[in-house]
Amino acid sequence: MREDVNDLLDRAVGWYRPRTAPDPASIAGIAGRRRRRRRLGAIAVSTLITLGSLVLLIGTLKPGGSQPPVGSGTPSGSVIPTSTGQAIGFHGLEVTVPASWAINDTTCGTPQSDTVIRDEGATTTCLVSRPAGISSLELVDNPQYWRPKMRSVRTLTNPHGVQVERGIVPDRPGATIYVPEVHVLMFVDTVTDAETNAIVGSIQLADTDPNGCAMREMELDPLPSYRPGAPMNDVLIPGSPSTIAICHYIDHWLVSSAALTGQEMTDLVGVINALPEGFVHAPPSTYDPSLCSEPSSAGGELGSGFVLWVGEAGSAPLPLWAHVGICGHLGITNGVRDGRLTPDLAAALNGPLLAGYVMPGRLVPDSPSN
Repeated sequence: MREDVNDLLDRAVGWYRPRTAPDPASIAGIAGRRRRRRRLGAIAVSTLITLGSLVLLIGTLKPGGSQPPVGSGTPSGSVIPTSTGQAIGFHGLEVTVPASWAINDTTCGTPQSDTVIRDEGATTTCLVSRPAGISSLELVDNPQYWRPKMRSVRTLTNPHGVQVERGIVPDRPGATIYVPEVHVLMFVDTVTDAETNAIVGSIQLADTDPNGCAMREMELDPLPSYRPGAPMNDVLIPGSPSTIAICHYIDHWLVSSAALTGQEMTDLVGVINALPEGFVHAPPSTYDPSLCSEPSSAGGELGSGFVLWVGEAGSAPLPLWAHVGICGHLGITNGVRDGRLTPDLAAALNGPLLAGYVMPGRLVPDSPSN
């Protein structure tokens, strides 16, 4: 049954156009699945009846042009100038690419410009050629399939003291890099060897990413002992925040993040504070409950969620926790007040990350006792 359902899932997709995220450099001081990418048959707006329930899969519609840098800073030994580098945080490591590169600028999983591919989520399936003369870096946190295929492997230590395995995978152009310490595999396909060497040389291990998101997060819900301040009783995000960092976790590892300021941050606050109170859930009879206890490598949602850090001048950042998917209590909470998952909330969280997502087509409000 699982294979049949997944085959159906792989043929269903809707579309969402994410907005471009602002420059996150101002939020760099905020404290602190990868779900296997499903390549889905494209239809304009789709729902899927699976085990009696509707499931919505929303794929990314890639924006034109380059995305702003995710972070800043260039490791020593890299040929990427500091002024043009952006640091990408992923699954316990940080890697630097040129600032002009986009994030997830692909069609059907195929890069369409110089781009980093990470936490792409739902995508469509089709045959699209790769334009000549572009470079890409694809980050893979479930390397079990690809690593045995690596050939001509040699082990080296880069300028940051990170041990990596470098080789090739037949039928995959460019270099294949594996970082054993954090179990991340990456495909580096660039137009010059110097650019590939610079990217490999920039890899370093990190506890937090440039947006202040912890690389490893075991608590994706507030602890029972957590007691937020009184203003959180009345509204999910009180006051006048100046920055919000969105941290997305799969298998408890950071897979993407975004820093919001200005109008995009204001829009997110408006969506969150307008949510109906409480959580929602998918009817238990409409999905396979084993998905909730399986890791992303098996197609499950174990260890998946969002942590938002809300920064306000003169105050310590405040956390919120959110869940978008099929399993469990769905929505967002500040530890005392909850908001239900809605399509608007799912889009507002995933849009800045340029990631597709999955959510139930039918949502049932939790009872007050839950």
